[in-house]
Amino acid sequence: MNGPAKADPSRLAELRAKIDAIDESVHRLLMQRATVIDELIEVKGTARNGAAFRPGREAEMMRRLAGRHQGHLPLTAIEHLWREIISTFTALQAPFAVHVADEGDVVAAVETARFYFGFSVPMTIDGSSQDVIAAIEDGGDRLGIVPIGTAGRPWWQGFRSAQIVARLPFFDAPGRPAGTPCLVVAPPLADPVQPEVACYCVDGLTGMATPGDGVTVIAEAPYGADRFSALVATTGGEDAVKAAMGDGLDIRPVGGYAAPFRLPS
Repeated sequence: MNGPAKADPSRLAELRAKIDAIDESVHRLLMQRATVIDELIEVKGTARNGAAFRPGREAEMMRRLAGRHQGHLPLTAIEHLWREIISTFTALQAPFAVHVADEGDVVAAVETARFYFGFSVPMTIDGSSQDVIAAIEDGGDRLGIVPIGTAGRPWWQGFRSAQIVARLPFFDAPGRPAGTPCLVVAPPLADPVQPEVACYCVDGLTGMATPGDGVTVIAEAPYGADRFSALVATTGGEDAVKAAMGDGLDIRPVGGYAAPFRLPS
């Protein structure tokens, strides 16, 4: 009976040397990226109030990453590495903290937040989605993470200057790691772009919201006397919300996000 084949020691040494060279190249490129960030800060100054967070540009970066990816290395592993890089270098431009709502499966929500924003950014667990919105509205360099789903209270009514800027996860696939659906909330961005999917707060409903053509209900909750509020998303603008929800409602924009990238099954 033949035993296991013995590896060629010289070939193993050659392959390990290649890995070491690649690792060194990656490290040098990351340090070079940090130098470019330093130059960027000198040119435009240090951004404040979350202004360095550019979700539209980051979504395009992630789409390009998915477009060029090949091989058996899971794309979600590359996504996590890339998100760690993006978040860390964003924090170099404007340090920020992340606030996560302590609702639902908070462990899963924290997992999603860490997957997206990395481990170099400070994180705080707040009592509720309302507390997260209040923290963002208080100002400062903060981003908020709130879970998507049926809510006990309409936390989206608390928006004054803050807004929804992203939806997580961006790469959408069944059973993916860190896949708890969440929304990212931020103070006004210095370089805002028109979101691909717009979000609206709809108040004055007399019953639970019904999704309409091109309109998705993200969350809904009762408030006041026999009134309901809904947080909805659409690519059709406010007219689509009016057509789907009916007349006589209080509809106001509360931000939006880049359309999630659907990974093949």
